[in-house]
Amino acid sequence: PTVQPSPDSIEEFRVLTNTFDAEYGRNSGSVVNVITKSGTNNFHGNIYEFFRNTKLNANPYCFTESEGVACDKPQFNQNQFGGTFGGPLKKDRTFFFASYEGRRIRQGIPSQLVFVPTLAERPSATQPFADFSAESPFPGTLNTAFPLNQRPNCVTGAGAAPNIPDGVDYATLFPGNIIPLGCLDPTAVDLLQYIPTPLSASGALVTTPVQPTRGDQFTVRFDHRLNSKQNLSVYYYFDDDHTISPFAVFEAAGASVPGFGSIINDRYQQWNITHTWTLSNTTVNEFRFNYNREGQGTFQHPIFTTTVQNSCPTPPSWLLAAFPAGSTPFCFDDLQPGNPTGIHPNIGPEHEGLPFIQVSGGFNIGNNGEGELPQVGNSFQWSDSISKVMGTHSLKFGGDVRRQRFDQLLYFDVNGEFFVDQTSVNTTDGDSALSDYMLGLPGGYGQGSAQHENVRSTGLYLFAHDSWKMKPNLTLNYGLRWELNTPIADIGKRVQTFRPGEKSTVYPCMDTVNTDCSSMTPVGLVVPGDPGVPTSLTQTYYKAFAPRIGLAWSPGTSGKTSIRTGWGLFYNPVEQLVLEQFSAEPPFGGSTFPFNTLFNQPFVDQGGPAITYPNPFGLASLSGVNGILDPPRNQPVDWGMFRPITLFGQFQPHMRSQYSAQYNLTIQRQLTNDLKLEIGYVGSQGHRLLATHDINYGNPQTCLDIIDILGPDSCGPYFADIAFSIPAGSVTGPNGLHLPYGPNGPTTIAPNTTLANDITLVGLRRYSSPQCDPMTGNGCPADGIPVFSSIFAQDTIANSAYNSLQASLDKRFAHGLQFTAAYTFSKSFDEASSFEGILNPIDPRRSRSLSAFDARHRIVLSYYWQPSIRRYDGAKGHLLNGWGFSGITTFQTGFPIRISTLDDQELMYSFDFELPGEPDLVAPFKTMKPQNNGLYYFDPTLFSEDNTFGRIGNSPRTVCCGPHISETDFAILKTFPFSEGRQVDFRAEFFNIFNHTQFFNPDGNFSDGSQFGQVNQVRDPRLVQFALKFKF
Repeated sequence: PTVQPSPDSIEEFRVLTNTFDAEYGRNSGSVVNVITKSGTNNFHGNIYEFFRNTKLNANPYCFTESEGVACDKPQFNQNQFGGTFGGPLKKDRTFFFASYEGRRIRQGIPSQLVFVPTLAERPSATQPFADFSAESPFPGTLNTAFPLNQRPNCVTGAGAAPNIPDGVDYATLFPGNIIPLGCLDPTAVDLLQYIPTPLSASGALVTTPVQPTRGDQFTVRFDHRLNSKQNLSVYYYFDDDHTISPFAVFEAAGASVPGFGSIINDRYQQWNITHTWTLSNTTVNEFRFNYNREGQGTFQHPIFTTTVQNSCPTPPSWLLAAFPAGSTPFCFDDLQPGNPTGIHPNIGPEHEGLPFIQVSGGFNIGNNGEGELPQVGNSFQWSDSISKVMGTHSLKFGGDVRRQRFDQLLYFDVNGEFFVDQTSVNTTDGDSALSDYMLGLPGGYGQGSAQHENVRSTGLYLFAHDSWKMKPNLTLNYGLRWELNTPIADIGKRVQTFRPGEKSTVYPCMDTVNTDCSSMTPVGLVVPGDPGVPTSLTQTYYKAFAPRIGLAWSPGTSGKTSIRTGWGLFYNPVEQLVLEQFSAEPPFGGSTFPFNTLFNQPFVDQGGPAITYPNPFGLASLSGVNGILDPPRNQPVDWGMFRPITLFGQFQPHMRSQYSAQYNLTIQRQLTNDLKLEIGYVGSQGHRLLATHDINYGNPQTCLDIIDILGPDSCGPYFADIAFSIPAGSVTGPNGLHLPYGPNGPTTIAPNTTLANDITLVGLRRYSSPQCDPMTGNGCPADGIPVFSSIFAQDTIANSAYNSLQASLDKRFAHGLQFTAAYTFSKSFDEASSFEGILNPIDPRRSRSLSAFDARHRIVLSYYWQPSIRRYDGAKGHLLNGWGFSGITTFQTGFPIRISTLDDQELMYSFDFELPGEPDLVAPFKTMKPQNNGLYYFDPTLFSEDNTFGRIGNSPRTVCCGPHISETDFAILKTFPFSEGRQVDFRAEFFNIFNHTQFFNPDGNFSDGSQFGQVNQVRDPRLVQFALKFKF
């Protein structure tokens, strides 16, 4: 839960970053200890207001200025106000302290730089075509003409519908890249009404819609002295936040144009009860109870809701005239209500909306693909510790128990999601994917379901610590911590995992008109309650012992030098967010990702109805209510309707606790009475870190063997879920024929062998069709649709390494000056910087690269100066006394750039998470100044794609480095004293005072065409804030 008390309610805080005592744990990152203010025997408090206004701020960087298109200054109006008040309820015995803070913000949120269809590329009443003549001639081929032949008024250079032949080059179909209106997809054209018209010739567009936020926070603390040895403290925190976001950016799956934002209502609450008991002069006991509640009853709820079929604007008359009524579907209408080839979430107009459409290198529209997540989290913590001083030993023992409960309703991808990424079999392969969008030719489609999740977990933590003052100048700190984190589990048992060769007995297969259990049973998919499958899906790890040791030594007798060193193990549990990847997957929801689909009927292949994918959404046999599938346990399931099944986040059975070994060595030297130098080596090694890997990626060697037998173009990228029939009498090639599955597992037919029987393959993955015998065809799905597609497993198999040199120079306040200068030189490596980063399944070692958060050099200067001028009295003193100046200056090298590609030469294309493929880096990586190079931060020609099938690109996962950070935040301070104990503080704060343009990382997806290598987002320009605070 997010708890951020107002700074005016905080007495002090302490940040522990590395090798801290055994008292602290559960997570290996930093620990922040916050002590809130308490009342005293005197009443005291303050009232404050922080004010921001659009007119005070600088103009942001304008991405379209080079094309003569000016940008508006984003609105930014903020009022942050509140106060604190504390004092005695009973003198010397009972005290209180309360705070309140309100936030009223209206802030313009700039979109990323996106590229939308230009005026020329948009048909209209006066222009019955889309003009892409500004692009290079389309090099692609219309391999299957079915989509265009369904548009009665489509006339091409190779004939008119319905007689347009297959296999015609687009250069022949649309000379000069001019696509007639009758050949365009009417839904794609209609949706252009939602997309702002660019003023730039390139189609570049940045919008800045306003995000309103209203927040209210209050805290109250009571302290009561029970007697001379016991004290009781009770603290309550409450924070409400209401935000209407113009861009629903959850999990980076939101629209990049306005109109598809989301509503977020957060309510955070916390109770803390602390009882301190001084048992003797050397012994103190402290008991704590903590309760956190994170309430998000409305989280990412779309501001635009209606049924999918009503989610488009009213078509203009000229568009309706081009497509006769009933001839071509409009607005995702499959012309037959309930038709299994269309989009039918069946969750009602209050949650449905426009499907999410991603146009690679262009724009995104539609409701957030990850869906809304109304949720409530509750956590309880009971802890107790005893501190005991025994001579030169300061001992501390204790433990705590934590119970977490998390309940949510996940609407994952319920409206569907189209990937227009030039991977379609019919792609124009143009300079951008916009022409594919206008023709209605997505590369793929995905749809999910709504599902309940009720997560529970328990943690038990015990520790013992001793600080032993061995000598006056030598102290040894040592301790041991033990952690037990039970795996997170869904108490409704609505999760699943994959165990090769096992069949579910809880949900056995049911033969229906849709399902032939002899070939379509999802062998390997099991659920809690099946033999050997616990509710948590994985084991509980009991060996998480975390020793800690540290040494502090001050050589000599001057006390001016100290040397500290430490080492320790720190554990991390698997967090609740990971289990969300399991939600709404078969049989508790559809998780469907077909390729080469139609825009309005995404369960039909672009080759025509001969290939129709199963549609499980709203399936009556699964007891679906409001789009939520809840099949009764111990009853058969119509499994064939879920094919091909894509599984995300499957827990492996023998996961261990994640941990890191941390270490440091620092030397500190007092240079003068107020000046201190510190230099140190700080590092950590992460082990057993959670990572994702596809255990069911395609076999590229099988694909190459098929090419040897059947000829070019018979197999290739994106063919991992395609069916193949190799006729008897065919001769295997020089490498034989590698069969990825069979009754006895993968086998190989020898080179140059004449096949005696037909060979049948339904998918090229290890577990594509678990019952299929390629040699006989028995157990192979007759409709050519495999049982499984990708199976993304979660396992604790990754590692990381961080090492750094850290130096600082601190000057305590004296003679009106205080400053800290800190420098860090560091390097961090890992295989995946989060569990969403997919390891390369063919060669996991290739995933090891610079961490996404690696910052090689970082300098931070913080300073405060109070001019030492003559003190004046009276009105002159009010004007000239009490001035101060403070600031923080940060210089940092950029973060590594994630390099990826949608190209699928290795048959391991990913629908979600991060893409595992990389292109080739053909020259040393060098950067450029975007302002002078068409927004390019690096030259995209440094990278290329080798179309040799089966080959993995040589580019590392990340390359160093993105745009640097150079920012100074500065404040002018003035105190106006009125009387003893009363004063007014004035602050004028300038964030990024020098208005440095600082870009975020550029586009690192090679498949984004001309946008690859370009920057598309920038950090804030100079922002100004004024504040007044009255203290009493």
